[in-house]
Amino acid sequence: MAVRRSVPAGTVEEPRPEKIAELAPGIFYVDIDRITDDDFRAAFNSLAAARGIVFDLRGHPNGSLLAVKHLASEPLRSPRFHVPLVTRPDHEGMRFGDVSQTYSNSTPRLTAKAVFLTDGRAVSYAETYMSLVEQHHLAEIVGGPTAGTNGDINPFVLPGGYDVLWTGLRVLKQDGSRHHGVGIQPTVPVSRTLKGVIDGRDELLEKAIEVVSR
Repeated sequence: MAVRRSVPAGTVEEPRPEKIAELAPGIFYVDIDRITDDDFRAAFNSLAAARGIVFDLRGHPNGSLLAVKHLASEPLRSPRFHVPLVTRPDHEGMRFGDVSQTYSNSTPRLTAKAVFLTDGRAVSYAETYMSLVEQHHLAEIVGGPTAGTNGDINPFVLPGGYDVLWTGLRVLKQDGSRHHGVGIQPTVPVSRTLKGVIDGRDELLEKAIEVVSR
């Protein structure tokens, strides 16, 4: 019997609310994947009056770092971004240039209890975002570990048309510990279940609402 191999269309996406929604009185949902900075600014007064906010970062941010800047009470330190400086063959004597950044916090500050949803779909810029949440203790992190792969992309194409991508930076957490292969770990671990997928539920969001409503 012949079996035809095919590429899956993708993961079964969880049902998500509107990109900015009030899920219960005073409890707001903000999908960082889908909102723009203009969306965030337009909703800011509502978010400032909220008692709880669930930020969804199961994917890739569509805007800038506005959400974390408005949650922070002090400037934010990025992960440690190190560019390899290769000047001799076989990486002999290789050094690194530090291109880490500091981001200013923004006022007025959002004072509602906050939760960030994340999982392995958060990679690269999303992990920079989540590292600020982790390092500065801005919110509970609900879900699973992020991808553990950050830094500028170096691509090349192999014979046969295969694309290979890898990071061009050495990225460390703010305290100098390893990021690659580790990622940002949740403070409240939650996984999807087969039954939840079949029932059309978003179990991570349910847990986040529970946490932020306490």
